[in-house]
Amino acid sequence: MSNDKGIFETDEFRNLLNRYEQMRKNGTTSYFDISELGDLLSYYLTNNNHDEGEEIYNLAQRLHPQCDETKRMRARILLAQGYPENALEIISALNNDNDTLLLKADIHMTLKQYKESRIAARKVLHNCNITDDIAYDALEIMLDCGFAQEVQEYATEGLKHYPGNRSLLEVLAEAFIEQQKIDRAIEIYNNLLDENPYSTFYWEQLGHIYYMIGRYGKALECFEYELTIEDNIEYATMMQGFCYYKLRDYKRSIEIFTAFKERYPDSVVPRFYIALSHSQMNDNLSAMEEYNEVLKVEGEKPDFRISIMLAFINQAIILFNEEEKYNAIRCIDYALKMELSSDEMKQLLIAGNPYYELKYKENMTFDEINSTEYKEWTQYELLFALGTTLLEKGYSELALLPLAKAHSMAPDPTEIDAYIAYILFYDNKNREMLEDTIKNAIEGKSNKLFELFGLPYNANISPAEFLRIIEKEKMAN
Repeated sequence: MSNDKGIFETDEFRNLLNRYEQMRKNGTTSYFDISELGDLLSYYLTNNNHDEGEEIYNLAQRLHPQCDETKRMRARILLAQGYPENALEIISALNNDNDTLLLKADIHMTLKQYKESRIAARKVLHNCNITDDIAYDALEIMLDCGFAQEVQEYATEGLKHYPGNRSLLEVLAEAFIEQQKIDRAIEIYNNLLDENPYSTFYWEQLGHIYYMIGRYGKALECFEYELTIEDNIEYATMMQGFCYYKLRDYKRSIEIFTAFKERYPDSVVPRFYIALSHSQMNDNLSAMEEYNEVLKVEGEKPDFRISIMLAFINQAIILFNEEEKYNAIRCIDYALKMELSSDEMKQLLIAGNPYYELKYKENMTFDEINSTEYKEWTQYELLFALGTTLLEKGYSELALLPLAKAHSMAPDPTEIDAYIAYILFYDNKNREMLEDTIKNAIEGKSNKLFELFGLPYNANISPAEFLRIIEKEKMAN
């Protein structure tokens, strides 16, 4: 496949696709060379149409049974279907030409075997010219594996020999983005736009960069330029919706996401952002209705599962603000009963304002990515983050539930004890538990306990003395 991201929009490919679909409609068999079948397979796999991908492979088997590309096609289908080990087994028997090496790099990346992926991608780069399409694909895989600095070096060296090469400039900009060297990436895209002012791809990339650094007004302007050039680009329209939400133009955000909801009734993201916008406008009835629709969505993807947890949490916040504390606590309880992986729950690290947004790759900022990706997170840490966030937002009664669950899971719950003690003390709840948590926090050398109550750290203070001091302070205030 060419590295031209618009290959599926070219007249040549459209004619190829029409010829294939007409053959399917007529129930006949026409001849296609193996490269044409490879392009058709890429198209259907890109659109998650695995059944049609199987048909393409079956046709390739009939027309080109001994061709290595036919075997690679089978591996590509298995990879797309979520069977990378089976895909790797198939291509292991093939000669290590560039196409096989590139597919091997892609499979290793899926398996999170990043060193092996890098080795295969570097072999491709060694075997070909840096301006070849397959070199661009190898650099993209290395970027996805986290080797942005090395990709930057390859692209920079290539540009010395091929100054102004668009593909190299594009991959260099992506390497800068991955390393958060934002000004350098913006400079490249502005220069590319000076030469190609009608490139929707460059406007889109520039808009996404501005979104990721929190400059939502500039991002919105870029997406508006993109849609002026071509008014039916769904990604740009969706990003406009996110920008309007961030810019607090909730009515415009609702308009955009309502159109997406009507077009894709099974999609959870539009409903979630409509609910968020209503929440921010204090239209709680409409917000609750939309969140209820989110809860009805069925699926196994992480987006579905975390959306349900976040919908319950946001409903709890709405209900708490309406003094329906019993139902609010029930909603938090429902959220906590969900069995999600740590990876799915990482969104709990991104504090709500006060409502939690549904995040995925396209609508995360660099700050949000950094906070979720800089370490491996455990479930108790994520529940702890939820509890402390709810407490900071003023929902102490709601915060107790995730803190209690985190406490039961933590190998050292000392700091969690400090937060629980703080809530119990100021909410005048469960004196016996309050004394126990203060005792545990002091014995565990928790500096957070003293910080929360505004006292200097004293490792030798007794729990009774600590309680006497904070009660005296509370009476004085």
